Amino acid sequence: MSVFHSASWRRGPWYALGMITGLRRSSATSSSGGNGNAETVHAQLKRCAAVFPPIPQVLLKLERELSNDWMNVARMSNLIRTDPALVGAVLKLSNSPYWRGARQITEIEDAFQRIGKDNLRSVATLLALQQGNLPSKGLMGASRNSFWRHSLLVAAGSVQIARSATTNREVLEQVWTAGLMHDLGALLAPLVYPDEWGAVPRKVADSKGSGQSASLVEIYRECIGVSHARLGGAFAEQVWNMDKTISVLIGSWPDPTGMDMPFLAWAVHRADEAAQAMGICWQPDSTRATIQEVLPPESGAGAACDPDFCRACLEKHLAVVDALLSD
Repeated sequence: MSVFHSASWRRGPWYALGMITGLRRSSATSSSGGNGNAETVHAQLKRCAAVFPPIPQVLLKLERELSNDWMNVARMSNLIRTDPALVGAVLKLSNSPYWRGARQITEIEDAFQRIGKDNLRSVATLLALQQGNLPSKGLMGASRNSFWRHSLLVAAGSVQIARSATTNREVLEQVWTAGLMHDLGALLAPLVYPDEWGAVPRKVADSKGSGQSASLVEIYRECIGVSHARLGGAFAEQVWNMDKTISVLIGSWPDPTGMDMPFLAWAVHRADEAAQAMGICWQPDSTRATIQEVLPPESGAGAACDPDFCRACLEKHLAVVDALLSD
């Protein structure tokens, strides 16, 4: 099943996936909940709708094709050809040092077979988000490349962690999407809350000056009334019409303990922590995790309790992530 859905949500897929993963909607895990009132967040997103990038139709079609058990290479290649930017990105990736073979790839069919469906999904989704051209003000001086490098590594690491508990393809696809978009709210916040957002960098500067570390999630909650994670989750659901499971994961990854069975949210959370501890992060220094602690088994994080396991999951994909972002 595609990670995107029509505006009219059907109970079936959500209920079935909830039975697999233990994700359940509640006041604790609503994608737009947290300290921010859900109606207020919805109204703010609606007000800014004109400046948000619409989800590209080619990405919707790609998702449907990639989720098809009877995927056809020729049909997929023709679909890629409808988007010149995607053609260029796929060919560039297939000829990058990570994948380069004995010959230069010039045909989309060959490029697709070289990089595989998972990496096609990665490059297509990343391209769609990058083409949205959201302002970088929310990065507080960090580069876009560092933002997307962190986001891609968290996506890949989240899936690797989640594989320790499930091989369900649908679940892993949704974990990947949630991992990629887990910090997207940081780009959206200055647009959605232009007046309140100014307090965020001031609060970050205060924490740096005091020599005290501070949680970026908590700074957002204090300054604009909602975490950047919740804002990203609301965007995924309300603007891009993504499956509610994804929006819940995006919105709740900072606090997995609020979920009935929190393992998938822990997968994103621990991948994010591991990336920060590895120095692959866009956040201001005073808000970064410098070490990753061991979690108790009762946390529900499963294999992700072990920081060495989490780091290994990310390191396995670092070369691929750098290939995806190579110039």
